Amino acid sequence: MTKEEGNMKTQSSMNKMVSRIGFWSAILTTVWAIWFIVAFGCYMSSIPSEWPGIEAFAASFETVPYIAWVIPCLLLALTFPIMMSSIYFYASDDKKIWSLLGLIFAVMYGAILAANYWLLLTVVRESLLSGYTEGLEWFVIGSPHSITNTIEGIGYAFMGLAALFVSQVFDGDKLKNWLRWLFIVNGVAGIAGVILGGLGIIMATMVSLAVWCVTFPVATAMLAILFKRASGVTA
Repeated sequence: MTKEEGNMKTQSSMNKMVSRIGFWSAILTTVWAIWFIVAFGCYMSSIPSEWPGIEAFAASFETVPYIAWVIPCLLLALTFPIMMSSIYFYASDDKKIWSLLGLIFAVMYGAILAANYWLLLTVVRESLLSGYTEGLEWFVIGSPHSITNTIEGIGYAFMGLAALFVSQVFDGDKLKNWLRWLFIVNGVAGIAGVILGGLGIIMATMVSLAVWCVTFPVATAMLAILFKRASGVTA
């Protein structure tokens, strides 16, 4: 085997590995997203529509819908950067700058929100269950003074930027064009929702979330199809 043949074989193996990791990370990201959409609706229906104060919130706290909502958010923070790293290696050389920018913001999103949701899953949940509420109002999602809610916002803004940048990787056939526009719409909606929500326009945040719930799982499912097509992965 010549050196060139060896390099081609190595490159082929690497491409298959990238496609395989991309496929499974996209599948898992889709599953977590759908899980979140269902669980978030259940969790929101279990909490008061208006902030009642931390003592009343703790007294009415329900563990199951809370955990069911937090876990997929935590898992998304782990698999989304992996999926984006696969897109980086998949991208052609002239578009790698866009995939790199997307990966940078995806890693920032993952690092920030993995820590945030782990805090919510452990310290905040245990404090609510034990009735230790001193200072907890600053960390409970739903409180008008919530630090974790603010961190969540900037995390999803980074996810929106990642989607917006990575959209530039895809063009050509019908599948790639769909991916391009789904990521563009998803990214714009996410960023706009965070900014307008920060300005107190809550309805904009709800509209943004609705757009995210449609575009994100569809985009990641189609991305799994793209990676499967690239490598012939069998599920």
